[in-house]
Amino acid sequence: MNKYINKIIFVTLLIIAIYPAYSAVDMCVADNSTAIVLDPSIGGSNYSSNSTTATWWTVFNYGTIVGVYACLSSKQNLSQYNVYSANNGVLVDNNVTVTGGEQNGQHCWCKITHPVASLWGFNSSGSSLSDCVSHCANNCGNTVRSYAAFRSALFGSVAY
Repeated sequence: MNKYINKIIFVTLLIIAIYPAYSAVDMCVADNSTAIVLDPSIGGSNYSSNSTTATWWTVFNYGTIVGVYACLSSKQNLSQYNVYSANNGVLVDNNVTVTGGEQNGQHCWCKITHPVASLWGFNSSGSSLSDCVSHCANNCGNTVRSYAAFRSALFGSVAY
């Protein structure tokens, strides 16, 4: 009987000793850097934009996401909220590499630039170039704030 109790105590102590190691989660981050979790299920609380600088930003409870927009002639035949991933994430319109702020057409594209860089995501199409230029920055910020599918596409493209 005494050996039986000793075995139970030993197994119990072994489980208690091993469990913290089993349930621990490690995350490695370089010195002087910040780690954030981009959770597409969490909507933003606010957004704003600046058409002059071709930038937009969306405020989340975990930080602010900043990005750029481009008005392009090409829709790339993608449905809304798809991310353009050909050519290693480099979006090309009329044989010009897109960096942000381009005003070549009526199709609005968005890209996250801070705190990480995403691929370009197609947002919407305006009725004209001037319509896109007037609304694209605002549309990018609002869509990232309001639509989980678009956030998921952009956040998910960060690894590429």
